[in-house]
Amino acid sequence: MERAVVWLKESLVYRLMRSCRTIWENSLTRRMLMGLGAVVSHSRTARWLSRYFHRRFRPKQIYACRLLRSLHASLLPFRLKAADVIRESLVWRMASGSRFLRMLSRRLIPASVFFVFIDELGRSFFGASLFGVWDEVYLLACVAFLVISGIMGRAGMPVTSTPLDIPLFFLIAVSFYLYLNHSPYPHVGFEGMRGTVQFIFWYYVFSRYLDSDRKANRMTCGLIWAGGILGIHGILQYIAGVETPSNWVDAAEGTRAIRVFSVVGSPNILGSLMVLFIPIALAWSLRERTNRYRRVFCLVMLAAMGICLILTLSRGAWLGMAVALLVFCLAWNPGWLAAALPAGAVVLLIPSVYSRISYLLSPRYIMSSLTGGRLLRYKTGWEMFMANFWTGVGQGHFGGAVAMNHRDLFPNTFYMDSYWLKTAVEMGMAGLIAWFIVLSALFVWSVRAIRTTLDPDRRLVIIGGFAGMMGILVHNLFENVFEVPYMVVYFWMVAAIVFYQYDRGQFRVIKRYNLPL
Repeated sequence: MERAVVWLKESLVYRLMRSCRTIWENSLTRRMLMGLGAVVSHSRTARWLSRYFHRRFRPKQIYACRLLRSLHASLLPFRLKAADVIRESLVWRMASGSRFLRMLSRRLIPASVFFVFIDELGRSFFGASLFGVWDEVYLLACVAFLVISGIMGRAGMPVTSTPLDIPLFFLIAVSFYLYLNHSPYPHVGFEGMRGTVQFIFWYYVFSRYLDSDRKANRMTCGLIWAGGILGIHGILQYIAGVETPSNWVDAAEGTRAIRVFSVVGSPNILGSLMVLFIPIALAWSLRERTNRYRRVFCLVMLAAMGICLILTLSRGAWLGMAVALLVFCLAWNPGWLAAALPAGAVVLLIPSVYSRISYLLSPRYIMSSLTGGRLLRYKTGWEMFMANFWTGVGQGHFGGAVAMNHRDLFPNTFYMDSYWLKTAVEMGMAGLIAWFIVLSALFVWSVRAIRTTLDPDRRLVIIGGFAGMMGILVHNLFENVFEVPYMVVYFWMVAAIVFYQYDRGQFRVIKRYNLPL
């Protein structure tokens, strides 16, 4: 081991990196940036921002939480009667002591970490017509499990409140209002509304289910497992030379590189999954509580996901990953940017990566995109948004999977390749404002969670989840990421994990310093 360390220190790469570090530490640029940082950190704006992002979440001061608590107390007699009825039922007596029920109670909701495999493989083997309603059935089963658990529990269902509860409810209300009043085709509008509302309910399921570190750790590790399996499968696809459909690469690009897609069926969505999972795996590998074997496991999964992300050749996912890593470094250790930037430059030296990036910046891409690509679609979408500014053309009526499934009604529709522009066209400014409130709450409270959580392990998980979510939001600018059901489920699952860690970290801070609630 010592000889390996000596050999490493004498290598050309190590000496080059050490020289670069010495040059940077003594450079004028670094001194200027340090001086600018000192000026900004002592400014009045910085002090105001510091106070703003150090506010804690106080559920007891929220009117909605107090209303839920009073409702919970008034329903106590009903809960007790319902619990007696369930205990006396034949089904409960038969199932209460069974091994299957115990396994179901432990695995039903955590199994959602493998949502992508269940959804894609189920539709492949059984067909969309036979397997298409499984996600609705699964969601109802999870809700029923939480309700029955609350009724049968000794203390009843606890009243839980998170910073996203009210903003998400407002988004649901706006979506329902637009469906009732601005849907030229009600059955299409209902499908479009369902695509927004149904998967938001998963956040409420996850945030109410996560009430212990064991559950949170199990779901976090499950996400790493899912991402690692997808990454390894994608690498195996590349080694096997799986054929890439010609429409996945622009004909003007002049290359036929292999783009991996694993079981997902889309390299762009596979890349988006990697963007969400990689920061979480990185955070888990850096935790102090992670033992040696789990750290090695996380690093192996992390490497597989990183290689798979490159092999997807998804430029939108690469940009999302760059944003995610930037957020992770700024939140955890800004000094890592000095290593992240050269690493990104090394990735650009890969021929397929360089070809994709250089083509994006070429006049050929602009001409091709203006005649039948993204830029033409964005221009068309923007014109439709301005023509239907406040309420849009109707949910599900343009730019997404629902509209594509009704080509008989919308013969001129196409995939918008930008979820936020698609939302603007379908829901207008009303929908954009509702989404802006949700994303603003997500951003502000995630930053507050990072700034106020003292436990470094919990803070790392919060940073990893927050970085992944920011990468997905950026990727949504160039892809309809939220059109894919399991992408929305995973996104809100990570959000629930982030706010669970924040809630527990905040509780420990309050308990330690006896701060008033």
